[in-house]
Amino acid sequence: MPRVLLSSLLIAALAVPLLSRPAPPETPLQPVVESYYQLAPGKAEEWFALYTKEHLPILRERQKLGSIQRIVIYRPFLHQGGPAWDYKVILVYRDFTALGNRAEQEAIERRLYPDSDAHRRAEQRRWEITARHWDNIMTEVDVP
Repeated sequence: MPRVLLSSLLIAALAVPLLSRPAPPETPLQPVVESYYQLAPGKAEEWFALYTKEHLPILRERQKLGSIQRIVIYRPFLHQGGPAWDYKVILVYRDFTALGNRAEQEAIERRLYPDSDAHRRAEQRRWEITARHWDNIMTEVDVP
């Protein structure tokens, strides 16, 4: 019995310094949004012009505020049996709070586009010539 008690006390004495250490800070997950756009035939240039005029400035403002960490736009260089998209936009957000901050985006939109009717019509046109759109929301996996 004394041996068990002594072993328990020794284990407890060794564990106290481990328990008093602060837990390592948790890294917030950075959501990555991949948005894919498949466009009506012959409309890629019009779509890209509308996107860079009507939507990209909003994203860049959010990037200046720190909500979006990175913006990358891809288009296929060579089709080899695909892909089924014409443009891919990758947005890396600071965290999930920034991703869901619709109020921030709307405030920026109102400031950048005081003629909200013209902006709405241009965005409507951009969506009219978008044949298909889908988003993938991902987070990076830590590999041990």
